[in-house]
Amino acid sequence: MRAIYKIAKTELQMLFYSPIAWLLLLCFVFQTVFFYTGMLEGFVLDVENSGTTYWCSKRLFIMGYGAGSGLWPSVVNILYLYIPLLTMGVISKELSSGSIKLLYSSPISNTHIVLGKFLAMVVYALLLTLILFVYVVFAWCTIDNFEWAWVLTGLLGIFLLACTYMAVGIFVSSLTSYQVISAVGTFIVLMLLGMVSGWGQQYDFVREITYWLGMNGRVSTFIQGMLCSEDLIYFPTVIVLFLMLTIIRLHAIRQKQKFTITLYKNLVVIALVCLVAFVSSRPALLAYADTTSTKSNTLTPVAQEIVGKLEGGLTITSYVNVLDQRYGSYAYPHFIMYNREASRQFTRFKPETKLKVVYYYADPNEGMPGRPSAWQQARQLCEVYEIDSMMLLSKNEVDNMADLASQGYRFVREAVRENGQREWLYDFTGRGLLDEGSTSVALKRMVMEVPKIGFVTGHRERSMYGDVPYNMGYLLTNKWHSTAMVNQGFDLEEVTLDKDIAKDVDLLWIADMRTELTPEEESVLERYIARGGNMIFMGEPSHREAQNKVLGKFFGLELTPLVVGPDVRFKGTLPTANLLAVVPTRAGKELLPQLKTTYRIVHENCAGIEQVEEKGFKVEAFLETDTIAPVWTELETTDFVDDTVKFNPAAGEISKVFTTAAGLTRQVGDKEQRILVTGDADCLSNNEFVITRGVSAANGNLLAGTALWMTYGELPLDMRRPDTKDSSVSISMAWYRVFKAAFKFGLPILLLGCGVFIWFRRRGR
Repeated sequence: MRAIYKIAKTELQMLFYSPIAWLLLLCFVFQTVFFYTGMLEGFVLDVENSGTTYWCSKRLFIMGYGAGSGLWPSVVNILYLYIPLLTMGVISKELSSGSIKLLYSSPISNTHIVLGKFLAMVVYALLLTLILFVYVVFAWCTIDNFEWAWVLTGLLGIFLLACTYMAVGIFVSSLTSYQVISAVGTFIVLMLLGMVSGWGQQYDFVREITYWLGMNGRVSTFIQGMLCSEDLIYFPTVIVLFLMLTIIRLHAIRQKQKFTITLYKNLVVIALVCLVAFVSSRPALLAYADTTSTKSNTLTPVAQEIVGKLEGGLTITSYVNVLDQRYGSYAYPHFIMYNREASRQFTRFKPETKLKVVYYYADPNEGMPGRPSAWQQARQLCEVYEIDSMMLLSKNEVDNMADLASQGYRFVREAVRENGQREWLYDFTGRGLLDEGSTSVALKRMVMEVPKIGFVTGHRERSMYGDVPYNMGYLLTNKWHSTAMVNQGFDLEEVTLDKDIAKDVDLLWIADMRTELTPEEESVLERYIARGGNMIFMGEPSHREAQNKVLGKFFGLELTPLVVGPDVRFKGTLPTANLLAVVPTRAGKELLPQLKTTYRIVHENCAGIEQVEEKGFKVEAFLETDTIAPVWTELETTDFVDDTVKFNPAAGEISKVFTTAAGLTRQVGDKEQRILVTGDADCLSNNEFVITRGVSAANGNLLAGTALWMTYGELPLDMRRPDTKDSSVSISMAWYRVFKAAFKFGLPILLLGCGVFIWFRRRGR
């Protein structure tokens, strides 16, 4: 140990007696200070202008402020530029000057030499880390509720990365006596370590090893605030690998060993590393620690509970159609390992989960005139992507495995339990990710009963089917739309009022009923309401006569005529007068949590809701017209494109604040019955306004909030996380400028002074 210490001390003295070490430190400080102060200034300006900011820790160190990246990713991007220049002469200078022979003649082993030089490099890495730690301490002192654990986890990753780079540099330095070649060689090896994860992915065993050896993304896990045992093992293992290769190399030079013997030793070391790689990456052996305050890298407690109830085996199979237009996102063979990473959030809590990927070819439009066969298309694609076409399953073969015809032969995952239960898992990201929300919902259907929606038909109501972004079907049954009710865990079926509503219907939905109910149908509806069934009743001013008879009889409500108001916020949209801006009330925000952050909801052709009779329900307004612009019941104008609407009290028009969505509650036995009434049947989605009008709104929050309220918090799954509290910076702009100057000039001057002091001390000797 003493020998290692002496070699390290000597190496450090030589390093800091040369200008290269100080020059690299100065360059590192200049670059990092530029990144750091630029982002910090944005937070200070936010606080001075608006009194607050948000996600200070994350945006400063991880995500970045504005278009740039955070400090840690920026450091990772430049670190590889410094290390090769630092390590290029660690051993190569010994070889070129002949001083290596003096070391060989001394009673010092090759292991002592390598470990001593590596220890010196680790000290330098600690110095770089210390500079970065100064930024962390300053942020800690100036940002309220600073995410110190998260940020320090990222700093740990950077330190391990620097040490790994240095081990690589020492090894390359032992291969040549030319320092320039050593530096270039280190760049090349680091580049190869970034590329190796993509090598040999078509071979099962090779795939596991090369993917593990790849360095890309390893530090990102630390930066995101996640400590994983696989990554913690990776860096020391790679360090040991290159240090052992260096020791073997020096031993070969010292003993003039045969090439075959040296090769054998190298292969043994590499084989041991491969074994460590394979074992440490087994899902059952992985351990995790999420250092973020909100546990953003971990499944929410709701999702964890669902996964915990999945007893027995579980297999998730990804079906990839090579003729799918999005095939590039799931291309063979790279998607196989990516799929494992994309599923890690869930396999962390159920490590025995089996992941499979099936590649096949199927053309839903096969047989059309002039269209080549699916096999011809597949073979052509295989030539482009250099895939063995024989590995692909045919349409008939894959149809025997799963009902992919119902999925349009698009990319989809299927979860199959040991007991035979099956559920589709959709990729709404388009990037192959296993989304926490939609996946948890699908898995919940396997372990828990889910609510059923009965959608009333028979009176020209809106349809529950369709895939146009602004119709009702898009919100309810479109399986390719992430927020559709069918993807939020609900079962849906059409019901009629000519017979009693089934007992398993939890929520009755009536959307724009256009004709009156018969007395028999009213009786069916009355019995459903009497038993405490929940309901959504969506009205429209154009059909208010038929709808008011139901609303008045059962709830004591009625819809007003069309409510309008020429709002300047909708300037440029056509038509404008029948667009109505509303805001959530206090009761709406309390009962529908998604409305707490909703700034505006927009209606088109909306009626107001008024209580005309007491029916035993507590009636609370959820949405009300905005007081910014006057609104009234329009009884004259019907052309909202060419005509100008005007308030005319003489015609019976009324101007006031109107309720456009109301919640009704009452106690029925041990259950609170909940009813939602709206004056607009198109208010549950933003799509119509955003796509066709260019109007900014948050209507989708009303659908999510309503569903959560109707199911007593069961669905949609509440995947919200508490927001971070680091939303303020306790430093003024004046003091910021002082500290900025200290960082920009003080740190470099301090380093320069240390360098000059050591230089004078050396001359004095």
